[in-house]
Amino acid sequence: MRVDHKDDGSGEVEIGTQYPLGQLARALQTSQEHPDAEARARAQDKVRAWTEVFSGMLQGTLTVGSRVPVAEVPAWATLEVAKGGFATGRLLAEGALQPHEQALLSRLQREDTGNARAVLNAWYLGEEGLAELRRMLRTGGYRIQVPEEGALLVVAWLLDHDQAERARGLLDQLAPFFPRLRFYPVPAATPQADTAFVHVRDVGETRGALARVRPRPELQRQWESARVWTPLYDRLVALWAGALREAPPAFHFDADFGPRARTLLSDIDRALEQHTLCAWPRKPQLNFGRLHTVLKDALQARTSLLPGQARRVRGVLEAISQARGLPGSERLDALRARQREQLERPSGVDFAREALRRMDGLPGDAGLDSLEALTAPVKGFAFPASIERKLRLSLNAPVEMLVEQRLIRSSETLARVVPQLSAQVRALGISQPSLRALYSALYTAFRRRRSLLLVNLESQVKLEELPWVGAIDAYRKLGLAAETASRRTLEQLVRLTLSSFPEVLLPNKLLQEVRALLKGADLQVPVVDELAADIFMAAFTEKYLEAARQAQEQLAGTLYARYYDLPSALQVMNDTKQSRHGPRTSEAFAALCTARAKDGEGSAQRSVAANGRVIEQAQILTTHNLATLVEALDLRPVLEPHLEALALRCFTRVCELLEARPPAYRSRLRNVKNAAYAWRHMLFFLSLRPEATHPAFLQEMEARLSQRRGDLAQRLAPAMLGLRHAVSGGQMKDAPPGAQCFLGWTVKRHWVLGAAPG
Repeated sequence: MRVDHKDDGSGEVEIGTQYPLGQLARALQTSQEHPDAEARARAQDKVRAWTEVFSGMLQGTLTVGSRVPVAEVPAWATLEVAKGGFATGRLLAEGALQPHEQALLSRLQREDTGNARAVLNAWYLGEEGLAELRRMLRTGGYRIQVPEEGALLVVAWLLDHDQAERARGLLDQLAPFFPRLRFYPVPAATPQADTAFVHVRDVGETRGALARVRPRPELQRQWESARVWTPLYDRLVALWAGALREAPPAFHFDADFGPRARTLLSDIDRALEQHTLCAWPRKPQLNFGRLHTVLKDALQARTSLLPGQARRVRGVLEAISQARGLPGSERLDALRARQREQLERPSGVDFAREALRRMDGLPGDAGLDSLEALTAPVKGFAFPASIERKLRLSLNAPVEMLVEQRLIRSSETLARVVPQLSAQVRALGISQPSLRALYSALYTAFRRRRSLLLVNLESQVKLEELPWVGAIDAYRKLGLAAETASRRTLEQLVRLTLSSFPEVLLPNKLLQEVRALLKGADLQVPVVDELAADIFMAAFTEKYLEAARQAQEQLAGTLYARYYDLPSALQVMNDTKQSRHGPRTSEAFAALCTARAKDGEGSAQRSVAANGRVIEQAQILTTHNLATLVEALDLRPVLEPHLEALALRCFTRVCELLEARPPAYRSRLRNVKNAAYAWRHMLFFLSLRPEATHPAFLQEMEARLSQRRGDLAQRLAPAMLGLRHAVSGGQMKDAPPGAQCFLGWTVKRHWVLGAAPG
């Protein structure tokens, strides 16, 4: 992605059009060339989205990189966002009328004349519409897909609680968008589930996954072979076996042989034309092909078989008799019975269709409380694991169970699931039940918003910036119960993430929930995001400095501090600068990271790799939230029994990533970067253990490394030498020749990749 500095001397940057153009080209190619129709259809939608992005950037109606990228659209509006954080210009609460809107229009005996949204928004503010909103609030019978759909529910609640002035103020902000956006919810027959359980995906998503199940080609070939070609093969063998006489050298063709043979040949020809998955019936060198060829030749010649043909047929029949028995034999009958039993087993597609039938009527936006009825056997056959897993992803269960059963396999998936918990926790401060449920639904819908690509230190829109959320936020009071629940959920989340996915950075989406829960727990912890190297501005907000200070205090004198040469100067570094367009920044911290990044690879050129080196130094100095969160939540005693295992998992991941050697050089660089992150986490976990345990751990690393394949031990030798020096009490700046600090970013070829080929 290309960023350009403005010419006005402000130091700000703006996004170029190369990235959207490249994405558009890829989507166009996929939409035209991909063999799968569904993939082509998805690509067509991407073509539409990237065309709108590119067009908007050229016409100046889109300002990519801003928190308000669409002209004359406020920050609170939910935007359609393409890959990389590019807004397309569309609003998710506008577009074609949805079924529930069309149904209401029909009920009101109104036609869609182009102003349907204005009509429906106005109706909901009338006496009958407000009564409907009040009923929804009372029963919970509504769904909020995008946050805007909860706005009029807030208005109704405010009016019912003597807050007419606040309701009017809210409507003044919404009214200009009444013709475009739906500010009313989707009616539902049942209330939203209020439970401490979570699910990976809702029933609607699982229905989509089941509908996309396709027969596996190898299973389709097996089915064709068993149902089409095996019966024809048996008929062909039986025909020749019936013509065989005990006395050689000839076969006897009775009067019935010719008509039966012609019928069989006609059936085979039809099968060859209609059933093309199996190749073996078309191979003349195989037994089926040999018998088939001789039969055709015999009918055409209308004479007895030639001696060579007779020997060939007799030899084939003898081989078949020895292998499985001729038609009519007990051996073959038993074999075919077993094969028929296998054929009666439903296919994966059959199981998927049956699961879809059993899910009929279940609400699409909820999870599943039980799988028992859905996975009952079909015709006596148990559901295959692949189909059951698709269903299990919708199962409501404790988050720990979902991780343990590997239904949540990454921290990114965990980040998508956590809002189901934190929405309820954040709503605990509201005493009124209907408002608590509404706030929870708004929170969940808001967390589904995709983040925008932002530059110039701008921040993502916060939930409280939505006018209708701001109007009710005053009713959410922090109390002991809410603080306790927030802290308990936060501890659970961080502990689960570190213990389940110790080798990866905490993703930004997960950090959003961490911040929300920290606020609910009334804890002040500087949480820092992972920054994008391609749009990095060589500036850090003040919280990076504070996070680095806290990490240095907690890790001073540890293995981590020695290996990464953590500076003690962080204790006194306190300069800040007020940014013209955003939060306070620390110039000294940015200068420190830049100086550390240039050590040994000094370069005046700005590049993505150079930016990545600076960002990596910030991650090292702050531990990218590990030290601050572990200390603030007092997680060290809980993690203590598992620290060695976590460190070993990190080292194993380092080895796996560096052994992979994907063909694309860019992919190898990505593996190196991720391996360096895992290496850093390994050192952090080790630093929480007593120094006396480190030599034994180092020996374990070396033993495991010696068992890895290829030249991995040789390539990692510089990092191991540096680590050995740090374990013995030294610092990397005093390390022996050949030792390297394992970092992920480099402006040159990375030493861990070995010498360049050729």
